[in-house]
Amino acid sequence: MSIDNTQEIGPFRKLDTSDRRVAAVVYLVAAAGAAAVTSESGIDLMWLTVVLPLVVIGMYQIASGRPMAISDIESVKIASGAAPFDVGHASATLGFHGLLARPVWQVLAFESGGYPGHQALVTVDAYSGEVTGTFAQSVESP
Repeated sequence: MSIDNTQEIGPFRKLDTSDRRVAAVVYLVAAAGAAAVTSESGIDLMWLTVVLPLVVIGMYQIASGRPMAISDIESVKIASGAAPFDVGHASATLGFHGLLARPVWQVLAFESGGYPGHQALVTVDAYSGEVTGTFAQSVESP
């Protein structure tokens, strides 16, 4: 079976951490609804068990929902300049670091040539494009 790449699937949507703000609006609207129900029902415990957690989660989503400035392709270009060898093949995955889940591209790069003699893992901050770490090692030939 072969892959038929002539069929168009549809528009490609890049995921972004700014999508967290949509969730933040949902949480804050739910908190407002819960606050209205709580004030009408007179159950004071609901302020601590429902309203406050929804507000905290909504504010967290707003704080961590900044748009990313660096795409996966740009992160591979940045990593190829930071690797201590000429890069042939590379791939990027998105990871998160810290309390606010700061997005970090993790780029695995291989040396160019017939058989890669070296590989490197380069981490690139998705907000600033700064290289936050580089680990390179030689690869044993089979």
